[in-house]
Amino acid sequence: MIIIKKMLPYKGIWFYGLSGSGKSYISKILHSKMSDSVLVEGDTVRKCISTDLGYSKKDREIQIKRVLGICKIIIKSKKFPIASTVYFNKKMKSYCLKNNIMPIKVERNDFAKTLKTHKTYKNKKNVVGKDILYENFTTKKIANDLSKNFIKNFRLFNKLGIKW
Repeated sequence: MIIIKKMLPYKGIWFYGLSGSGKSYISKILHSKMSDSVLVEGDTVRKCISTDLGYSKKDREIQIKRVLGICKIIIKSKKFPIASTVYFNKKMKSYCLKNNIMPIKVERNDFAKTLKTHKTYKNKKNVVGKDILYENFTTKKIANDLSKNFIKNFRLFNKLGIKW
């Protein structure tokens, strides 16, 4: 395992993307490669802390502020947070960069197919990607082509010296 904070000016990473894009998958793999990392998954935060929130855009904005707060606590503890959430916005991008947390969008190449079959997108309201859309902003992106090598091919991780 490596200690990433010595190699990168960032103190954390935040993956965001639509349900089924591969955020949790990539987070868990990266966590297994980093001895000083802590996973902060949006679903876990929602189950353990944000039980008072629903799925409206306003509630999702509160949720990502809570995830940011947890990341800040982890950073103060000299650990490296690896956050993952479905919702993310331009304001949170600014907060992340201010706190040296790198936001990365995870996209799936065949997402049109996923939209038709994934349980999250069937007959529900307040779904990110369906009726709650991302604002217009840019971040680094990683394309999940469903190959076993899509993470290995992400240049940033290669620059960090992560051995797969």
